[in-house]
Amino acid sequence: MKQMKKLNIILSVLVSLSSLSAKNIVIDNLNSTKHINLSRSDTNRLVFPSQIKKQISSQEKDLLVTVTGNEMFVKFAPYREEEQVKVGAKTVTKGTSNIVYNKAMVNELFVVTEDKTYSFILHPKKQESTIVTITESFKNKIKDIKLDLKGDTSFVKHIANDLTLNILNNSPLRGYETKDINKEVGSVYIPEIRANMDVTLFRTYNGYKYTINEYNIKNSNDFILSIPDTKKILYSIVNRKELLVSYTLYYGNRIYKILPNDEAKLIVIKYTNKG
Repeated sequence: MKQMKKLNIILSVLVSLSSLSAKNIVIDNLNSTKHINLSRSDTNRLVFPSQIKKQISSQEKDLLVTVTGNEMFVKFAPYREEEQVKVGAKTVTKGTSNIVYNKAMVNELFVVTEDKTYSFILHPKKQESTIVTITESFKNKIKDIKLDLKGDTSFVKHIANDLTLNILNNSPLRGYETKDINKEVGSVYIPEIRANMDVTLFRTYNGYKYTINEYNIKNSNDFILSIPDTKKILYSIVNRKELLVSYTLYYGNRIYKILPNDEAKLIVIKYTNKG
């Protein structure tokens, strides 16, 4: 008869052990429950973009967790396997015991950070230690947010930033009428890079105080390019007399360049003309 006993392990040397040899995974802009394969035998490391405030997991499923700052170290508790036999009226252990890792169970983990709550389903697998890095790159991917507020408060800046991020994250804008336009505005020549960019008004968001135009900027050239000055495009499609709140160029990648036949987005926020 074999008996399984959970081993209690203190995760005190996780920082040094987890980085010796590890598989790396990067997860960007996580907005739903994510299934992740982790090492069932080694310590795994999860890195978040902000400080961890709390973590919740099923204690009965034997997940060992240690948190330090924005890092979390996770290990599936191993079991000691012992073969027991009856000797008369007594049950004794036969031979030596073995530590086994194949009894670990799938576990659900919630992580609450300063900025966001994340949900994971952790699958124990026979693999090396795994480092999972969670990133929120919408803010990092936005090349510029230029504000021309002329005395407006920081509250307006905050609103403009939130509106832009919601659009890029495909989140609904409450209180705004959304219209799909898909109208070609024209081609804009940028002399610094000797290239034409095709501009399309993709969508508009009409609100009581602000009007937002979402443009697609297409690279129809056969080479990769980066726009050196967004104003060259902005003032080719927007009247300079209009009172702008902000404009944002969004490349959609981490190299801040537009690939051939790919697009960037230009988000322009203006005060609504109630005239």
